[in-house]
Amino acid sequence: MLIASKSGCISVSKLVSETDNVWTLEVENSLHRVSKKDSRQRAFNAMSDALEWAGADQEMIDHFVALEAEKSAVSNQMLG
Repeated sequence: MLIASKSGCISVSKLVSETDNVWTLEVENSLHRVSKKDSRQRAFNAMSDALEWAGADQEMIDHFVALEAEKSAVSNQMLG
């Protein structure tokens, strides 16, 4: 998963657990809790979603949307 902040920082993390209100993520061997109601940081699976939420440049968002679509198409071909 990814942790994105409104300041533009995005960190790679591993999902440890999830409840209705909180993601518990591991970042560099430290546990980090992110409230699902927090307006300053949020957890995402897709880089394009994290970038969009953080207010990144549209060209960068579009780049990751294309990469994610390509990865999904390859995965679908392998399964089908």
